[in-house]
Amino acid sequence: MNITMIQLRRQNFMLAVRREMGWPLFKPANDAILFCAGRTMDFEAGMELARIVQTLRKDAVYSSWANATSVEPDGFTIVHRQMLTVDVFDRCVPFAADEAAPIIFVSTRGDEQFAVDARGSMARIAGKPKSIGRGRKLALKRIRATAAQMDDVLLADNMWVPTGGEIVEPVTLVETVVQFA
Repeated sequence: MNITMIQLRRQNFMLAVRREMGWPLFKPANDAILFCAGRTMDFEAGMELARIVQTLRKDAVYSSWANATSVEPDGFTIVHRQMLTVDVFDRCVPFAADEAAPIIFVSTRGDEQFAVDARGSMARIAGKPKSIGRGRKLALKRIRATAAQMDDVLLADNMWVPTGGEIVEPVTLVETVVQFA
């Protein structure tokens, strides 16, 4: 399998996650969340993600993939910037309360969840929803269905960044809508 096919599979899965979380497929005015994929999460991958979110000034939803032939990720990580730290939450699971609710991510290590708020920022919320197993199955079902509908076209700004490599913010061709109240 070539690198383009690997990127396409991961791109479409993460575009589906993005859409199901309620994040638009275009660059929003508050472009505060990075959706990315890579190898299985470990200390080195976590440190690299921390470097990337600091550089791009965005929080991240990361899917880790066991190998190039994996059809789906083996885990999810949320990288959340605080005022003085970058917190890496591995072993998160996607969760959907129902067919219409935006997908959130629930930490399996702590009593918290992560969701896209009204401003398009990653909100860290105390507590866990009930029926996590049922909500996880529903979320993955929705993500799979959405990913299956994605085009087989690699986006122009899809990047393969080697560990420690230079990170460049993609140039958007769409201007932000400005409203005066």
